[in-house]
Amino acid sequence: MTEQRLLVVGTIGGVDISADVINLGTAVPVSITLTADYTMISPPGYPARPAFTGAATPQYPHTVPSGTSLLLLACEAAALIAAGGATLNG
Repeated sequence: MTEQRLLVVGTIGGVDISADVINLGTAVPVSITLTADYTMISPPGYPARPAFTGAATPQYPHTVPSGTSLLLLACEAAALIAAGGATLNG
């Protein structure tokens, strides 16, 4: 059985988006396009999103509109794609 460590990182339409952060230290940025509005939260210990690196850190919760392309850690991107809230770019 594969170990999972799920962490709620945001919501789409009121439904929690839980990322598997078991291998967070090896996560790489992934480019996605949102297909639904995504409200990000900032759970304790979760790193800054790559999309906001070098930019002013948004206040959380922070809603990103549908149609936005951004970089997220692979675990968060995979959770959004699995929930039908995003598509993979490239």
